[in-house]
Amino acid sequence: MTRWAILRTSGGQTLPLMRSLRDAGFDVWSPARPIRRALKAKTPTGTRLIDTEVPILPTFLFASEADLPKLGDIVEDLTSGRGCLHPGFSIFHYGGRIPIVGDAEVRGLREEEERTIAVLQAMRDAESHAEAEKIRIAAMQTETARRRATKELERAQRLALRATRRPFKPGTLIEVAEMDAMVGVAGVVEASDGVHAWVRFGSCSWKIEGWRVSPSDSTTSAALGLAA
Repeated sequence: MTRWAILRTSGGQTLPLMRSLRDAGFDVWSPARPIRRALKAKTPTGTRLIDTEVPILPTFLFASEADLPKLGDIVEDLTSGRGCLHPGFSIFHYGGRIPIVGDAEVRGLREEEERTIAVLQAMRDAESHAEAEKIRIAAMQTETARRRATKELERAQRLALRATRRPFKPGTLIEVAEMDAMVGVAGVVEASDGVHAWVRFGSCSWKIEGWRVSPSDSTTSAALGLAA
């Protein structure tokens, strides 16, 4: 299973950077959506269709964790002005560290990329423009229904999680899920009633819903400056 770090670049350089780094042997990926664009041309219709790609997540790329040392060297060259053959980029940091995500966390993006590729191929294979348009409209309707169902499922799962009591012993080192401000930050439980946990992050204490809290992978709070 590949573990991924996140690279950031400008929106217009997302896919050029991916191709440039791939050509250099790096394992990088950014989800892309194939589209058809109409350009003015000297044809009976006055236009010409071309197939191209646009990024699903502009400015974001995923890079194999194993490539981080070499990518760090490239970033250093870019920031020092020594020049580089690749478009400019940075390695995403949060809370003083480089967040790492697994394959499971990007599975939805891969599936969306595969769906859009399949739809465009079906449109290419259509026997007429009318048939291709039907395929496009059906895909849009299916995608809308899928997103609605996904939101309803996420809402039901969240309600179920909120109904679950999760008591923690004081002193437990924890991490917080689905709170952007707390990504990658460990805290220490001061008190817990199962529904909520009172957690200390450095010198500040927060009251957090218990379902958001899980034991940290870290083995010591002292290493993070959180010792009681």
